Amino acid sequence: MIVTALKRSLEQNILLKCQLLIEGCNIDNNITFPQGIHLQKTHLYSHSSQTFKETIPGDILFGEEENRVICRIRYNTASPFKIVSFDDNFFIQNEELELHIPITFIPEIKCGGENVQGHILSTVCTLLGDDLLGVIPSNYCFYFKDNKQCRFCEIFQTFQKEVEYQRPLKKIPIICEAISKALALEPRFKHLAVTTGNISSYDYTFEYMISIGKQLLEVLPYAPQQSLATLMPPDSPHLMEKLGQTIFNKVDFPIEVFEYSHFLTVCPGKGEFGYQKIIDGLVQAKEVFGVGNSYTNLVYGIQSLNSDLDPKSYDAQKENEKSLIAVESFLKLGIIPGFTLYHFGGYNQIGSIPLDSQKTFEFFKEWGEMVYLSKLVKQEEDSVLFSPLTLSNTLYNDTFRLAKQQAGV
Repeated sequence: MIVTALKRSLEQNILLKCQLLIEGCNIDNNITFPQGIHLQKTHLYSHSSQTFKETIPGDILFGEEENRVICRIRYNTASPFKIVSFDDNFFIQNEELELHIPITFIPEIKCGGENVQGHILSTVCTLLGDDLLGVIPSNYCFYFKDNKQCRFCEIFQTFQKEVEYQRPLKKIPIICEAISKALALEPRFKHLAVTTGNISSYDYTFEYMISIGKQLLEVLPYAPQQSLATLMPPDSPHLMEKLGQTIFNKVDFPIEVFEYSHFLTVCPGKGEFGYQKIIDGLVQAKEVFGVGNSYTNLVYGIQSLNSDLDPKSYDAQKENEKSLIAVESFLKLGIIPGFTLYHFGGYNQIGSIPLDSQKTFEFFKEWGEMVYLSKLVKQEEDSVLFSPLTLSNTLYNDTFRLAKQQAGV
């Protein structure tokens, strides 16, 4: 058996997380996962085009104390990384790299089987990471109607194949009752994220989110520490103030692609809405919700693609250069630009892109330093959004924490 020292630096653990998110991990066929752990559920996207013989854990934890990280499991039989077990202990193993690292799993939530107006609670909302309650009000986006969806998007196809809740749009009373029950019964839930596709119009979608946030303010036993609404900006600017009067204290308007011409290619529906309108919405959100509470999201891995969106046109060095320009530009506006790693679950219009693990790690490390030094997030914080053990499918909380650690704070 290959044995690796237990004490690893945060930087080493972040690099490993980066490799696991990009290369995925295999799972030993003889493994038996322990009882009482949180099993993988589809939230917006299926993170792999492959499936194991049984339901697998959603996330793994590895590292000690202040160097601990959480990582999404992306099942890939071709990966050199493998989850194995010995004597009821679990490890990530890579024989070529001589890695044999202990891992643990997230415990299941106590309230998942509760009944909510004829629905199982876990089909309405779910645990994300270790402490985030996630809800998707709508698994549909009207961009799909005219084939104007973002070219990397798989939300509707994933819903049709994977999601347990059978209607694309959830009723507001069901959502609010599910959230209220979850927060009352599971003390681990500290934060809330509500992420929706466009419903019938931008204003209607915004008003729908306002209704959720307003009702939650009235019925919740306590307000989550952070409540994030992810959607598109409204056509009517006055709706922003209304959202700010609800339970939501953070907003995310994902722009996905920074360069304007490339944005139009990748995101035709959003292109019709207007690139500048998204920027203006983000700036207005900063004024309404405060500095450090206005976010956008970009997809790392597609910024360097050519106009045909050919996966082979991905260039790791160019990807970093373009992405860092985007980071600098948004930070100057007082907007926090989060990045999610591109992944292909078998449905979208781009296909599989073999990202470069080392270059990806280098980008996110620089991202963490830039955001930390911008002071848009208070430097005493341990994460950019939610907590250090919340976001398992991206690296920006981890590298923000690394920047803080290396600054000696």
